[in-house]
Amino acid sequence: MNLDKLLAEFKETADRTLLRGMDDTTGLEERIRMNIEKKGKKRFRFIYPVSAALVAVALVIVLTPYLLQKESTTSTHTPKETSAEPGTHQKPNPKAHPASDDQVIMETVDGIVEVLRVGMTQDQMKEKFSVPYTVVDDYGGSGDDGTEEYWGYSILAKEGYKRKDWTLIETEALLKRDVGLEMLVGWKDKKLHWYSVSYVQGKEVHFLKLNSNGTVQEEIVQDGAETPAPPSKFDLKPGEEDRYYNYMYEKKDELLRGLSPIDVWKLYVKAQQEGQLEMQYALHIEDDGFEKPTLEQYLEDMKKDPVGARNSWKQLKTMRELANDLTLEQTSDKEAVVWVTFKDNRDKVGYKMQKNKQGIWKLSWMARQ
Repeated sequence: MNLDKLLAEFKETADRTLLRGMDDTTGLEERIRMNIEKKGKKRFRFIYPVSAALVAVALVIVLTPYLLQKESTTSTHTPKETSAEPGTHQKPNPKAHPASDDQVIMETVDGIVEVLRVGMTQDQMKEKFSVPYTVVDDYGGSGDDGTEEYWGYSILAKEGYKRKDWTLIETEALLKRDVGLEMLVGWKDKKLHWYSVSYVQGKEVHFLKLNSNGTVQEEIVQDGAETPAPPSKFDLKPGEEDRYYNYMYEKKDELLRGLSPIDVWKLYVKAQQEGQLEMQYALHIEDDGFEKPTLEQYLEDMKKDPVGARNSWKQLKTMRELANDLTLEQTSDKEAVVWVTFKDNRDKVGYKMQKNKQGIWKLSWMARQ
């Protein structure tokens, strides 16, 4: 089997929640791609000369966001380029600041997700992302994840806006539309290790993070903290939680012995929710006759598609919210399908499960039904 095809098929099974009939993300991806600069131009020139304190920016799509340079006590780096190519998008109302325009903010976030990748070097970042940044010395991160350096960006900021504290999400400033979005980038060995973006939509503040393994999480923020996930049919009970964490750390299939196909599938969904790629990989069948890439190939491949990872997170969140029931269809002694039905009566979706030679249920290689 062609390795690229194999990786793509496994990625679809392991990373994307099966949601036939749910929100189609094709339009979003097409719009993002259409908004990228002309073919072959990977340098995003977005700085327009406006004033010494105010810089208008266009990010991937040609916008007019504003970036305020940081106060003189911080180390702020501003690209030298001061020109931008005209775009085809309609110009926003000149009387309205871009921080008040939800569409401009969301398109900017979409552009960031499209452009930035785990492993991108600092030089590549400067080359592709012509936005002033501040070297953050007081972020307060523990460094347990290996992060060595932090860069902060205030995007679509009004003149006079100054970020007070990079350890907290600036919820008040975002809701007041003093700034449209802010991004913090963590670096390890001069390569992008992770980044987070806090942004406003309507009266809600959202928090998006690209993790170091390529997975994405995105939640609404309340009182400066991410909103807890609502109760779901997929939630694990206390004893199941213990099994989940034991398997996550040990990856020993004996911990799954005696579990039903639904029990194993719920562990898989929990691993998706927490971005545990190695556990997702381990929960797929590995018997002779079932092909899948090596763990190393799989993990490396997952870092290459942040747009897909973000769409997968959105789909998983929607499925958790709308799931009505889980049912099991036993097709044979060694095969079964876990079906998910929904509150709004959309088409049900299923995962094919198979029992391995040790008598333990795993997700099939081609699980989608």
